[in-house]
Amino acid sequence: MTADEHHHRRLHFARIRRAKFWLKFMPRRARFHTYPVVGRFAAFARKRNYLWSFNYINIRPALYLGSVLTLIPIPGQIPLGFLLCLLFRSNFMVMGALQFVSNPATGPFFLYGTYKLGAITLDLTSLSSHPEPAPAPAVFEGSLDPAPLIVPPPEPAAPDLATPDAGQKPTPWLDRFYRILGNQLPPRGQPITAQAWVKIAVHLLAAQLIGAILAGLAVGAALDLLWRWLMIPAARHRLARRPVTAVVTPHDTTFPPTS
Repeated sequence: MTADEHHHRRLHFARIRRAKFWLKFMPRRARFHTYPVVGRFAAFARKRNYLWSFNYINIRPALYLGSVLTLIPIPGQIPLGFLLCLLFRSNFMVMGALQFVSNPATGPFFLYGTYKLGAITLDLTSLSSHPEPAPAPAVFEGSLDPAPLIVPPPEPAAPDLATPDAGQKPTPWLDRFYRILGNQLPPRGQPITAQAWVKIAVHLLAAQLIGAILAGLAVGAALDLLWRWLMIPAARHRLARRPVTAVVTPHDTTFPPTS
């Protein structure tokens, strides 16, 4: 073995060790039967090569769908990801690895961040359920209207939802609750009716879902660009540097003498 072949052999085994390290965090084909629920379909999944293929056409939908699914706070993300991979013919190893990003340590940050993003989006698109008060009609003293001038009584000032009243006891958790959902709650001191609870639930679900979709698409686009700019050129570079091991033997072109 020459020095060049020995060097390429060392690089080859180094890539294998690096790949095995990252494969520990992915649902592999050999250990697919150990996963709950989806392990029952191990024989069915092993026959679908696109679930384990690292071609770009199979990787790209897994990056986008996996990023969106991991930010949606629903149980059973691995079975849902498996169904999405079957529908869109995408890589299940990448899809499953992205679902482990959302865990008890990162879940609260994802929940709050996606909710705030969705709430801001609802406010900017005027889709929020909090109606804006209609402006009062202007009344001028020099108007030619024969009707008598009626001055409406002054409206009471809107209560400050962020700060409690002076006579109330300090409740930090309630203050934080009003700061997050102040537009969807009645003023302090008034009971929260069933209709208000329904409005709060719809607002939370809509903001959470919209924020998860927007943030997931952004993360998927970033991963897609990294894959196209780093992984694909690196694979082409490795193929170009692979040593040629085929041995070409010349054919005997001499023909036997004719009798």
